[in-house]
Amino acid sequence: MTPELTLDDLPRPPLFKLVEPGGEDVFQEAEVGGEGALIGVLFSDRALAGEFSAGAASHGMESLSNLDPRRLPDWGSVEDFALSGADFLLVVSEGGAGLFHSADVAQKAQESAGEIPYPLYMISDERGEAPLISVEVDSGEVLVAALFSSREKAREFRAMAAHLDLPDSHGTIEDRDGLRRHALVAREAGADYAVIDPASGLTEAIPIEELIAP
Repeated sequence: MTPELTLDDLPRPPLFKLVEPGGEDVFQEAEVGGEGALIGVLFSDRALAGEFSAGAASHGMESLSNLDPRRLPDWGSVEDFALSGADFLLVVSEGGAGLFHSADVAQKAQESAGEIPYPLYMISDERGEAPLISVEVDSGEVLVAALFSSREKAREFRAMAAHLDLPDSHGTIEDRDGLRRHALVAREAGADYAVIDPASGLTEAIPIEELIAP
């Protein structure tokens, strides 16, 4: 049995879709509620997308078979995909799956673009100090406070950025006051931005001053 997701359970970006070799979106024709519909699929990670596509034909979704996962780095790209032609979106994650009207997913993505998903997690050392991450931009280099929407995403980022030799511990930020305190410390250490789930880059970077403002 696969737990059923609700819109409130929609995983945060980066998410993944399936595309043809040329990059075109692909939808599956199916019957929903007795009527014909086009269904697209969103995945919480690349491995799930690949596994799903490899077995899609055996589940009656031949159009989605043997396709390439394509990363959707932020809520804006999720909203664009939701509005790209499918009537429904099947969302598949490690925590479950759910079938939603595409317009509802687009609306949720729009609402979530500026939303902070408490609790947040940070990579920290045994003293509770969270290192800043240096990121190259066109104008030079900026320091970023990395925050994560789940411990799993923090672990994934640590593994991906093994060259940074990040600590093994995690800290938790429970609410707005905790985030403001963390932002104050990060600013003193030289942070310019905070990024939630920084594997998506600086697309949704938040100026550190915005998190300090009351």
